Amino acid sequence: MSRIVRRFGKLITASFFVMGIGVLAFLLTPLLYGLWGIDSDLPGILILVIGLVIFIIGIIRRKQPHGWKLVLLAILSAVLCLPILSFIVSLIYYLITGKAIG
Repeated sequence: MSRIVRRFGKLITASFFVMGIGVLAFLLTPLLYGLWGIDSDLPGILILVIGLVIFIIGIIRRKQPHGWKLVLLAILSAVLCLPILSFIVSLIYYLITGKAIG
C-alpha cells in the first residue's frame, strides 16, 4: 500500500478507492433494487464523479501544470462538479420543503 501511495500520491490513491466504491454501488443496483428496493445508480455515478474530481485535483497538485493545461484541468473539474451541485441543491430543497423538485 505504501508503494502505491509513494508512486501516485495520497489524493490520487484515495480517488481510486472513491471511484471503486462508486463503480461498485452502480454495479450492485440490480441486486439492491431487487432485494430491498434501494436504487443506487445515481448515487454510484455521483460518487464516481467525485472520485474523478479528486483525481484531477491530485494531478494538478502533483504535476503542477502551467498555462493551458492548468486551465483545461480546472474547467474539466468545474464541469464535473455541476451534477454534484444540482444534487446538493435538490437535497436542500427536499429537506426544507419535504417535496422533490419537479
